[in-house]
Formats: sequence, C-alpha cells, structure tokens
Amino acid sequence: MQYISIDELGSLMGLSRHSIYRRRTYMPETVPPAIKIGGRLRWNADTVDEWLKAHEEKEETR
Repeated sequence: MQYISIDELGSLMGLSRHSIYRRRTYMPETVPPAIKIGGRLRWNADTVDEWLKAHEEKEETR
C-alpha cells in the first residue's frame, strides 16, 4: 500500500496545502479521506485515484 503526502495530493488536485486543510475542515466532501500516520496526514494512493475517478465530471450526451 502506498501513501502520499499533502504536497503530492495538492499537485494531483491543483490545490495548495492551505486549501486542502481548509477543505478538510469546512468542506470535507471536496477532498479524499485521509489517515494520520505518525501525526501527519497521508492519503492512500489507491483511495485517491478512486475518489478522483468518482468525482470526474461526466460528459453530457445529447
């Protein structure tokens, strides 16, 4: 199992560390779930991939 840091998550999502922390506090549904390892936030890489895929905008079919 591979875990990523807040900086790596920020790179994937195009967000700053500050934005991720604020979203976790005020809009937790807008970031993938995290876990604490050694007092630091980490994200399971597979969970992040699944979360991002589930939140992709779908093309509208006409």
